[in-house]
Parts: sequence; structure tokens; C-alpha cells
Amino acid sequence: MASNPSASSRPAGQSRQIPLQELLKVLDGSGLRIRTHGPTPELALLSPGLYDPTAELESLPGGILLGIGLDPAEPRTAVVVEEAAAAGFAALVVKGASDDGLAPDGLKELAAAADRAGVALLVVEDGVSWRQLDGLLESAVGTLAEANSSLVPLGVGDLFALANAIAAMVGGATTIENLQEQILAYSTLPGQPIDEDRRSGILGRQVPYLPENAGQYAAVFRAEGAVHIEGVGEAAMDRLAIAVRAGSQPLGSIWVVDAEGAFDAEAKRALESAADIAALHMLRARSSYDLARQQRAELLRRLLESDSDAQLVAEQLALGRQGPFAVVAFQAEVVPGSEEIALARVLDLVTTQCEAYRQGTQCVMIGTTIYALFTEAGAAALPQIGTLARRLIDRAAASLRLELRVALGTSVAAVNEISRSKYDADLVLLMLADGGRGAGAVGAGPASGGGTGSGFASAAELRSRLTLLEVAALFRSKPRLMSPAAAAMLEHDARSGTDYAKTLRTYLTFSCDSAKTAHALSLHQNTLRYRLRRMEEIFGIDPAQPDDMLVLWLSLAVQELDGPWSADILLDHTAG
Repeated sequence: MASNPSASSRPAGQSRQIPLQELLKVLDGSGLRIRTHGPTPELALLSPGLYDPTAELESLPGGILLGIGLDPAEPRTAVVVEEAAAAGFAALVVKGASDDGLAPDGLKELAAAADRAGVALLVVEDGVSWRQLDGLLESAVGTLAEANSSLVPLGVGDLFALANAIAAMVGGATTIENLQEQILAYSTLPGQPIDEDRRSGILGRQVPYLPENAGQYAAVFRAEGAVHIEGVGEAAMDRLAIAVRAGSQPLGSIWVVDAEGAFDAEAKRALESAADIAALHMLRARSSYDLARQQRAELLRRLLESDSDAQLVAEQLALGRQGPFAVVAFQAEVVPGSEEIALARVLDLVTTQCEAYRQGTQCVMIGTTIYALFTEAGAAALPQIGTLARRLIDRAAASLRLELRVALGTSVAAVNEISRSKYDADLVLLMLADGGRGAGAVGAGPASGGGTGSGFASAAELRSRLTLLEVAALFRSKPRLMSPAAAAMLEHDARSGTDYAKTLRTYLTFSCDSAKTAHALSLHQNTLRYRLRRMEEIFGIDPAQPDDMLVLWLSLAVQELDGPWSADILLDHTAG
């Protein structure tokens, strides 16, 4: 049976279709996976149908059928696949994945049958209840119906009503939080005791920092159900807390004040039931925004990484064709094992502050690096962007206990040059990660706002060093550019243990000033002069030929620029 009254009560969704992959993106982490290999179908924005072995399948073109009770290994299930295809269903959901996520033989055979029938076979983890999956699909379909007509984010007003319901049902003041420990909603029932931690959190809409927070949140997200948290410090009252999940994907948490420390098993069961309902509210509240954000993020990635279709992508992002633009790159030092949540918090901090600083700023995370694209980023605006970057470093240290490195790329004039600004920011980040060895005194100039190791540097103040890095990459990719005298000198030093290359490089760096060179190398000037004469004799160097000396100096200088920045990022860009 595929009868479902709510399917016919969604007139706004009956005429629209979406790719199956779009639904799976919204439900990423919910335990739902696709097992077939054929073309992914278009789904109607309708509530899922429920399989009933005692009734004939009703037609639901483009719908999803929940195969409740179907065993992938049973021959009858393959027959249901054919019946579902005949009834117009686009997808069938079954359970049957092994603990390691691999498909057993019966599931593989069923997937092959679904491919032949033209139906997408979806498999959900055994730990996800059919009731929760039906609710998640219902919420996601409704969200996509609204998102496809408008990308305006949904509000979270229902969460306040839910917080009040939980407070009444469990018996204590309640807060609902996201993964960034921001308070999305709180109960307002009179007469329920609260402590200073709860009061401060509501006023700031952010959970106050306590040293115990990390351990408490880890305990909540490790547990399968509700856990009791003992009060400490400003959070003097005990709490009953539970993680809110969509399948295996964490969405946030619920915290209920246990003023008397008397919550029993019944209170825990009530909170666990409420967590399932909260998952639907939170998924619905965020999915429209997340869908729009995912679409923007994908476009922004393309713009940052390639200039091939920059103008088209910029128009979709509502960016003007002309700049100036600048890219700022952020990297955080995170503790292994907590990367996902830590990076999510950094992304939220960076996005909030950068978008608040200037309308039109857009942010995206690529790998573990967060990029912010600033508009109107001419030379006059770069110092202000640098000030914002240093402020973010301070806030990340104070509120997230994370060390943040920030690199400001080059200001560029047009959208097809934005990838160049990102490339320069990446190089500066690599220098910062290496402690400034490849950048001279990274962060030491006045524009950096501090000494070496301040965590911030800009491509503008390191322009010459960036140029030398690219020259170094070019020399490594094209050995024929290397000065023959430099190559012979380096080989001689390696073979004989001499130090001619360093001596000559230092001498040329100090504009052939013997006194400064001798002091820098801790040599007597007579020893320096002897070495220089020997170099002329052994390697055929002629100081009277400025072109030869320039190439010789470059060939020697780029050798000391060997570091993490000499990896593929430089070579790929140089080759392009």
C-alpha cells in the first residue's frame, strides 16, 4: 500500500520534481545511501508511500516507497521492486546494510533488479527507525518544495514552542542548541528555577565558556540517549542532556535544568522522544538555508579554483564583473578527533564576522581551509580587512580556544583574477604554517600588526618573496634555467664540504659589500676575499657581467626557498 493522505495535501509540490541527489544532499549523514548504479531519477516533491504487504500498491509517480519489513535477500522483495516501478515509484528504501556499511550479496542482487526496473534502490542503516526516516523525508521534501520556489531561510519559531513543550513534559527549564553551542530556542514557562549559566546563555544566545564544557559535550554526543550532567561553577544546577541527530548526523543538543537532581527514567524517556521531534524541527529550520548555502558554496569553489567560467559564476553569485576583490584564507590548528565540530565552529565564526563586516562577502570551506571573498577590496580597504583578520584570530583564541592563521591574498581587479588572489593567500598560509622560514620575517611589518608568529600576513607585504617562490618553482620545473656556475658550485660544496654557494649568495645579497658579508658569515675580510678569488678560478665567474651575476644570484637564492610551498600548488600554478 502506498496510500498517504499527506501526499495529496501538498499541492505546491505535485508539479515540481528534483534530482534524487538533491534530496540525498539535504539528508547527508542521515544513514540513507543509494545502491543502484543507473541514472538517478527525478523525484516528485511528495510525501513517501508506505509498503503494506496486504494491499495493492497505489500509483505514486515519482514517489519514494518505504519498504517496511522487506528483506533484501527474499525473492519477494525483487517482485516488489517491479511492482513499485509499475506504480510509478522512482525510489524504494529498504534496510539491510551490514555494520561495516558493505552490501551483502542479497542486497547486490536487489540493486541489480532495481537497475533493470529503472527504480533507485536506497538503503538506510538499521539504527534509523522507519518512523524517524518517514519524518526526515517528509521534512526534507517539504523543505525542498519551499527551497525550489524561494531560497529564503526558514525561521526557527517552532523550536521555542518545542522548548516549552519539553520543559513542561520533562519538568525543567530547557534550551535547544546547535553544534556551535548557540542557543536556538529556550523555554519561557514561569516558575522553573535557572542558574547563572542559563541566564547568561539566554542573554547572549551563546553557551558561556566553562573549562568543563568540552568534556560535557563529548559525553552527550557519545551517548545514545539522555545523560545526566552534574552542575559545576556558574552552571550550579544539574542538567539532563541529549544529542539531537538526523540518523547518524549530529544537529545539536537539548539541555534541561534538573534543579532538584531528581529526574528519573521517565524524564529520560520523555527527553529522548522529544529529541526525535527536535531533529525534524532543526532539519527543517536549517535545510532551506543549507541548500542555498551549498549551492553558493559550490559556485564559490569554482570561482576560487578556476577562471575558465568566472564571469558566468560571478553573475550567479550576484557579484559584479569588476572588482577590486580579495581572498582571505583561514586555517585553524585543531585537536585530532574533533576536527569536524571545531571546523564547523570556525566556519560559523568567520562567516558571521566577515559577512557582517561587508555586505556581499561570501565564505566557503575547501578541505580544512576557509576562504572569504571580499568585494570592494581596493588598496585602501586592505588595512581594514587586515584588522578584521587579527580580530578573528583573537576571538578564535578567546571563544573557541583555537589558534588561527590568516592570509590576505592580492587585491585583483576582475572576477577572472580571483583565483590568483586565492593562490597568493594559499602561499602566504604555507609560509605562516612553516613559521615564516620561507617568508623572511612573516608578519613583522607594520601592516601585520605584530611580530613574527602573529598569525596574520598579507600577500602585499610579501610580494617580492612570493615572486621569488614562483621563480624557484619555475627553476625546479625547468632545470635548464639554472646557472651552470651555480649548479657546479652546489655540486662542489656537496662533494667537498665547502661553503662557496652560501658565501657568494650572501655577498651578492649585501650588494658586494665585503664588510657586511664578512660580519654576516663571521669571517675575516681577507678570508672572504680569498674565497671570492677561488670561486672565479674554479667556476669561471666574471663579476663584470651583470646578467650572468643576476642569473647566478637567482639560481642560488631559490635553493633556500625549498619548503612546503615548493609542493604541487606552486608547480601546478607555474605549469598553468
